[in-house]
Amino acid sequence: MKVTKSLTLLAVFLIPSMTASAASRFTTKQIEVMQGYVGKTYWIAPGSEKGLVFYSAPSREAASFSAEVKESFQITDMVKGSSESLYYEVRFASERKGYINVNTFLDELNSTVVAQDPDSGQKRKSTRETEAEKKRAEWIRTQPWPEHVKEAALKRQAALGMNTGEVKVALGKPSRIIKLKSVGRQSAREEQWVYPGGSVLTFTNGVLTLIQTSGAKNE
Repeated sequence: MKVTKSLTLLAVFLIPSMTASAASRFTTKQIEVMQGYVGKTYWIAPGSEKGLVFYSAPSREAASFSAEVKESFQITDMVKGSSESLYYEVRFASERKGYINVNTFLDELNSTVVAQDPDSGQKRKSTRETEAEKKRAEWIRTQPWPEHVKEAALKRQAALGMNTGEVKVALGKPSRIIKLKSVGRQSAREEQWVYPGGSVLTFTNGVLTLIQTSGAKNE
């Protein structure tokens, strides 16, 4: 009996905002586990068929609202609600405040509610791409190229007068290369680079002399 009483007192000490009757419904270990979610951020999972219901106060009788898909919220506290139920107090990224029943939250954890930003992978990819593009731009600006060539390369465009190496920097490798037949012993060496979008670039002795876009080619 003394042990049970001590556990109840400890539970009340751990959660001062709850009454003894609310705390006594759970073991000390359960309360510790539930308290462990306080201070953490969660997201509404994409593709959730049902919305997650939050309340304006810790009661099912209070006004309710649903969170948007991918919306994030932080659990700021755990409090006693109506009918001796426990609620998490939450704050959304929009600064909106709400409450959700603890049992409801735990039931929906890892399904409707997730602990990782659903867009985190895309955000990391975007960050890597931004950093790579920044390094590419810095490298282009250090090259001893004419200014119009640098500007075109930065925009990923081809410009007349570029050599094959500069075009690769600007547009990447072509999907195929067509060697054009030379006529006469002194004829120029010509080849065409074809890109997936339909553009055809003609090089004469390694220098870009003609740019044909898919639209111009069909005209």
